[in-house]
Amino acid sequence: MNFPAAILLLLSAPAAAGEAPRLGLDAYLAEVRAANPEIAAAAALTKAYSERTKQAALPMDPTVEFERMYGDNALSGGASERNLLVRQEFRNPYKYSLQKKAARADGENYAARRADRVNKVLADARAAFYDYALLWKTERVYTENLDLLKRFSRIAETRYAVNEGAQSDAIKAQVELSKALNMLITVQQEKETAAARLNALRNRPPEAPLGEPEEFAVSPSSADYKTLEAAALEKNPSLAALAAGVKAAERRASLAKAEYAPDFMLSWRRRRSDAAEMNGTYDLSLGLSVPLWFARNKAMVGEAKAERDMAAAEYDAGRNMLLLELKEASVKLNYYGRLVELYSGTVLPQAEQSLKAAEAGYQAGKTDFLDLVDADRTLLETRREFYEYSAGYAAWLGRVSALTGEGL
Repeated sequence: MNFPAAILLLLSAPAAAGEAPRLGLDAYLAEVRAANPEIAAAAALTKAYSERTKQAALPMDPTVEFERMYGDNALSGGASERNLLVRQEFRNPYKYSLQKKAARADGENYAARRADRVNKVLADARAAFYDYALLWKTERVYTENLDLLKRFSRIAETRYAVNEGAQSDAIKAQVELSKALNMLITVQQEKETAAARLNALRNRPPEAPLGEPEEFAVSPSSADYKTLEAAALEKNPSLAALAAGVKAAERRASLAKAEYAPDFMLSWRRRRSDAAEMNGTYDLSLGLSVPLWFARNKAMVGEAKAERDMAAAEYDAGRNMLLLELKEASVKLNYYGRLVELYSGTVLPQAEQSLKAAEAGYQAGKTDFLDLVDADRTLLETRREFYEYSAGYAAWLGRVSALTGEGL
């Protein structure tokens, strides 16, 4: 009737967490921020657009031409004039100003997108950390439950040996032990998957060593939606990116209208001539572009206005989605907060007291073994749910912080 002692000893023994330092949330998030590839990619894209801003107000490269004029029929023959021509095109200064403003708004857009990416990755990392911590706590609960069922099994066997209990009780105890062992194995496998997810977020191989997470406890408080909404509208980086996109689209619409204005071209020619009166002379000319094809300019303005309208609509859609997500997150946060308070103050103490009463009653022969098993299952599920709700509250708190821009 004895359960395989070697297997129980192996699964009940503490994990070799002592080989690695405890995993703290702040240190883990700092490592994710420094090493996560998505964050690195967003930072590189932001840098690219900051460099593009520097280019926006600079003119095109000048052209240099060498001329041979009044030559004879042979290509290699002499030419009476040998000139150097330098030509520089200049955009209209007003257009340069608009280009720079549009590029700067694009840079603000991508800087805000980088902040949004950091925000979301850190929120995912925080949720992954609490999932991992929950599995560690669940494993501990299942291990303690396994020890408790072993004690119940010994009680049932002892009562059967002295003819005070039924053989079926001892068999039921072994069945419960088998179920508890399977639950423990399952949560250990889930813990491996959770560890791989944590490693992926910090850009490490799935099998990289990961220590036991530090203990966490939550102190729930009610979240006021109106306060959260004001913070989100002011600080949320995703919304800031969309606002910068609207600004950039408005600048490009102004730039499209400015295309009706001419651009400039400056040319300088230096002569070397066989004629003494022409030798060493120079020409200077200023040219203007003529925006003759008005249909093309009109189409450019129409395109820019449509993009501006699209950016404004995307901002409204993003704002609506942000407030919807914030509402959901605040409701979830309050929901998990209430459950944590309920379980810690009432449900969990009652389940513990119920198990103690059932064990005492069974040892005294006043209650059935099934009552003891039922009380044990209730306590097991209650403890697991308490940790689940605590981890859920902590994860949703991180989500709310990300939506309000505080996660940065």
